[in-house]
Amino acid sequence: MYLEKAVIVNFRGIRKLCVDFQEDSTVLIGENHWGKTSLLRALWMVLGQGEQLCKFTKEDLYVPIEVSNENQIFDFNESDTQRPPIDFTEKSYSVNSDNLSTEKRHPFARFFNPILKRSSLKKLNKNNDARKNDKSFFDDLNKYIDKHLPEIEKADQYDSTDRHIRIDLYFKESLVSDKSIYDESLKPYWYFDKDGQYSLHYQIVAFQDENLNKFVTRHSLLNQNNQTHKFDECLKKAILTIIKLNPVFRLRDSRMEAANTTGSFYSKQPKLKELLDKLSEDNELSAEYVNSVVNGLVSNFGSFVEKYLTCYTSLDDKKDEKTQKRNLDDIVRRPVSLESLSNIKRMLKAPGINKSKALASYISINMLISNKDREIDPNSQPIIILEDIESRFHPSLLLSLWSILEQTQSQKIVTTNSGDLLSSIPLDSLRRLDRRVYDTICYKIEKHSLSYEDLRRIAFHIRLNRPMALFARTWLLVEGETEVWLLTQIANILGVSLPCEGIRIIEFAQCGLKPLIKLALELGINFHVLADGDEAGNKYADTTRAFIGKKKPEKYLTVLPHKDIEHYLYANGYEKTFKTASGLVSGKFFQKKSSSMDKIIDAAIRKKSKPGLALLLVDAIQKKGFGGIPKELIQMIETVRLL
Repeated sequence: MYLEKAVIVNFRGIRKLCVDFQEDSTVLIGENHWGKTSLLRALWMVLGQGEQLCKFTKEDLYVPIEVSNENQIFDFNESDTQRPPIDFTEKSYSVNSDNLSTEKRHPFARFFNPILKRSSLKKLNKNNDARKNDKSFFDDLNKYIDKHLPEIEKADQYDSTDRHIRIDLYFKESLVSDKSIYDESLKPYWYFDKDGQYSLHYQIVAFQDENLNKFVTRHSLLNQNNQTHKFDECLKKAILTIIKLNPVFRLRDSRMEAANTTGSFYSKQPKLKELLDKLSEDNELSAEYVNSVVNGLVSNFGSFVEKYLTCYTSLDDKKDEKTQKRNLDDIVRRPVSLESLSNIKRMLKAPGINKSKALASYISINMLISNKDREIDPNSQPIIILEDIESRFHPSLLLSLWSILEQTQSQKIVTTNSGDLLSSIPLDSLRRLDRRVYDTICYKIEKHSLSYEDLRRIAFHIRLNRPMALFARTWLLVEGETEVWLLTQIANILGVSLPCEGIRIIEFAQCGLKPLIKLALELGINFHVLADGDEAGNKYADTTRAFIGKKKPEKYLTVLPHKDIEHYLYANGYEKTFKTASGLVSGKFFQKKSSSMDKIIDAAIRKKSKPGLALLLVDAIQKKGFGGIPKELIQMIETVRLL
C-alpha cells in the first residue's frame, strides 16, 4: 500500500492543509513558512519513529493570532507564518498625498507605500511638473485601489475555539501486487473507496484534556463512513502494522542531522557518518576509501540496500535499453530526460570512484542513518522524504541524484526550489502550496485538464525555458519582448521589484494564451493579461474573459487603447523618441514633417528592431521618471501586486 492523502489540521505552521500523493513521486513547491516542513514533520512523527504510536505535545499545536486593524497595519512582506486577517471593507481612511504622514491610514497603505510616496505632491521632482496639479489622478488611483482590494474567503477566518491537532492519513492498495491487503491484522479495517480499491483511514487527534490536566494523543482507524473503530489491542496492532509497512526515511542535508548522531547506530558504523559528511561537503575522496566503505555497506546491510535499490541489480541490460524508449506523451509530460538505468548500473559496476557510485552511497547511507536501529519489514513500502535536495548539489549533479532516486522502489515526497528538477518530473506529480491568511491550499494538475497540444506548448515555453516561473505568485502575460523590457523598468521607477513581489512577466505570443491560463488556473497562480488594442489583442481579451467568467475583468485584463504598445507610448509623450529612432530628425528640424504616426513607428522598428527600440524607450521613460509613466500602466502594476 501507499500513502494516498494527508489532511493536517492545527499542527505547527499549518492550520488546514489537504495534500494527495502519487504512488511513486510527489514534488511540493511553495514559499518559506507556508507549511511544507510542518507537513513532512507530521509524516515523520507519525510514521518515522519505528513501531510505536506517536505523541504530540502542546508545543505542536497551531495557535492563530488576531491583530486589530485599528492598531496595526498588515505588512505583506512580513515572514510570520500566522498572518493576521484584514478587514478589507474598511474605507474610513483616504489614501492620498495629504495624509500619508498620519498614523491612521488605510490598511493597505504600507502595501502601496513605494508608489504612494512617489506620488506625494510635496515630493514630486522636476520631471513631474506636468502632474503637479493633476490631483484628480491620485483621487482616481485611490478609488481604484479601494475597488480592487482582494476578498478573503469566508472559511479562511480567525477562529480561537479550534484547539486540537488532527492528522488524517489515507492509505490505498498499490496498483502492483500488494501483500498488505492479505495481512491478518489489517483485514477488519480495509474498506472499498469510490475507485473500488482497498483503503485505510488512520486518524490521530491530540488536545488538552482538562480532566486529566495534560495534552493527550488518541489514535484510531475509521471506516468508509468516517466512523471510528473501537480502540483495543487488535486496532493498536493494525496501526502498528501500518507504521511498519510504511516506514518514513527522511533525507536531509547532513548538517541538519548533527544533533542526532549519538545513537547506537553511529557507534557501530562511524565510517558511514564520516563518508556522508565528506560526500556532502565536497571533500576530496579517494577511490580506495569510498570502495572500502561501500563494500562494508553492502556486506553489513546487503539485504537493506538490495531492497531499496533493487532496480540496479535485478534487471538485465537488454531490458534496460528497451525501457528507455519514451513515447510522445511521456516526453511532453517530462521534457528533461534523466540518466538511463543501464548507464547508472554500468557506472556502479565500474572500478574506482565515479559520480553514480558516490551518489548511490550518499542515498544509501542517508537511508541507513534515517532508519537508525529500526527493523524493516521485507513487505514494506517505504516513504522517502527529501527536503530541499538541491541545497548541496550543482544542478547537473542534482539531476544525476534524482536519476538514481527515481528508480528506487519506494514512494518519494520531495520539496524543492529547483526549476531544473521540476522539468524532469511528470507534471501531474507537482503540488503547489499556496498560503492564504490562515489556511494553506494545495493545487495540482487534474487529469485531462490539459490536452497534448497544451502540454507540448507548456513543456517548451515554461518547463524548458522558464521553469522558475512555476514558483511565482502571479504571472503578467504580455505579447512580446518589448513589453518585458518596458514593464520591468516601469516597475523599477515605481519602486517595485517584480521578482521580489513574486511576479513573473511571460510573453505568450509564441506559446498561445490558452495553455498558460489553463496552467495558471490549475496551479493556483494568479494572472493578468496585457493585450494590444488591435484585432489580435481583442481576441486575446476575449480568451481571457472566457476563462475568468463573471469575475471582474479589470482585475485580470488590461487592453491598451491603441493598436500596440509602440503606438500607445507614441501617443503618451514619446513621439520624439520614435522620430529620433526612425532617423527623421536632423538637428532641431524634422526631415519629413508630414510623416504619419504609423510610418514613423515602422521606420523606427526597421532601423532599431523592436527590442532595440524598446531599450530606447526604457531610457526615455527612466529620464522622465514617475511623471512619464502612463496612468493605465501604473494601475495595471498595482492590480498585479494586489493579485
